[in-house]
Amino acid sequence: MNKAIFFIFAFFVTSAFADEVDNRKALRLTAPQRHHVLTEMRELLAGTQNILSALAKDDMAAVAEYSRALGFDMKHKAENPLHEVLPKEFMQLGMSMHKDFDLIAADAESLKDPKHTLQQMSATMSKCTACHASYQITSNVTQANEVRLDEVAQRGSHVMPFNLEQTTHIFSKTDTGGVQQVIVKDKANNEQIKLIREHLSKISHEFIQGDFSNPAKIHGDTMPGLAELKKAKQGDIKIDYKELADGGQITYSASQPTLIAAIHQWFDAQLSDHARHAMPGHAGHSMHKH
Repeated sequence: MNKAIFFIFAFFVTSAFADEVDNRKALRLTAPQRHHVLTEMRELLAGTQNILSALAKDDMAAVAEYSRALGFDMKHKAENPLHEVLPKEFMQLGMSMHKDFDLIAADAESLKDPKHTLQQMSATMSKCTACHASYQITSNVTQANEVRLDEVAQRGSHVMPFNLEQTTHIFSKTDTGGVQQVIVKDKANNEQIKLIREHLSKISHEFIQGDFSNPAKIHGDTMPGLAELKKAKQGDIKIDYKELADGGQITYSASQPTLIAAIHQWFDAQLSDHARHAMPGHAGHSMHKH
């Protein structure tokens, strides 16, 4: 394969990521949501570089391996909690590109034709270029919130034993309440998984007893929804703790509309106060299996 073509193509791929267009649509995400999206983009770029390097060596087995790693089996796809946050067109571009990489892998194995693979890569990268030309990822954390976020993180470090930077909170509202998950960013981080499970198990038992003192220590006594949760009679709110492979979760359910609304308000307050380390989920997708 012509190495000049390889380096020119690699240049255009990296340039697409650096290009800034003022009139691109801004996708305003929380800090963890932004981290999730940009991490996947970086992995796609690194994987693309691996594919091109393998093509330069005419190593089609490696091309297939690297391409398949960017297909639908890419580790973030099965647990992507952003389907209801990102625009449909953005998600369709991403899904189409992952499908392309699966086809590239299959053709690399069956055809073993570097020129054909390079043509496929060019077509696939055009979707990447189109995405970056249309969207920019921004944070919805304003400067005015920074002091509050710092305060909450500081207070939280005295209540929650796990590392906020190494974990993510996901709050998913349901028709009867909601599901609170805490998961590790690195699934091999067994120490943080253990700390998450210990904490969630402990506070779930406290909540069952009507003791919401720990959330009050972090977010304050005037935290939205907290007063209603404290006043609930034992049994009015069903609270279930469960271990997850990468952390743990607490499910809250109630039949009284006022308590369901309180749980939703409580979730919104936590999403706001933990904006750097939390993201909304949705009940329609099972994101983390135990």
